[in-house]
Amino acid sequence: MLLSVLTGVWLSLSGALGTELRRDGYSFRPPDAFRMTRWERYTGSHVGAVSEDGVRTRGLSAALADGEGPDAATFLIAVVDGGFSASPSERDAFSTAVVQHFQRELGLALTPERVDRVGGPVPRVEVLGTLREAGQVRTVLVTGLASEGRHAVVTVSAPAARWDALAPGVRASLETFRMEAPVTGVLSRRLAGALAGTLAGALLVSYAAWRRRRQGEGPAAS
Repeated sequence: MLLSVLTGVWLSLSGALGTELRRDGYSFRPPDAFRMTRWERYTGSHVGAVSEDGVRTRGLSAALADGEGPDAATFLIAVVDGGFSASPSERDAFSTAVVQHFQRELGLALTPERVDRVGGPVPRVEVLGTLREAGQVRTVLVTGLASEGRHAVVTVSAPAARWDALAPGVRASLETFRMEAPVTGVLSRRLAGALAGTLAGALLVSYAAWRRRRQGEGPAAS
């Protein structure tokens, strides 16, 4: 873990990581050469949105690339509803879901080579594999990042011949990934408190009005 952190610091200071990107409740610094791509072809896509049960709300959130054409590498971020702890038990389930996602939803046969659980500020599960697409062998890294409420899945794909050069920057970028803490519970508590205060105030006002009315009726009744 220390090595990955030091690598991330070195890459950040050397300018190998680009400007921070904030989107859909998360932030990270992509490798410097990657830029947002045209979104039209990805609208409504589930590419990279790996889900273990297949019924969660999910979708692609951002797509970056470091060039055009078949030799370009891509960096996709999907957001999936529901928490992900990146625990040892979820490691195997996530790996299986990744393979099924590529086979059933993308029509591609991904061959896993390594499955790792990585610690740190944001634990993650990484599935590294290869596939053949349009006659080209590509290396693919699919990463599930731990988070409560909802979590992100990052899919990086590059020609196999380019992977060794790209890998340090990709992993340094993953170290910068942060998902905003869920605020639903906080908002609910605040709303409940506000409603309770409003209700209490209304009761006090009603009680005061009732007292005044009773006091006004007292002399007439006597």
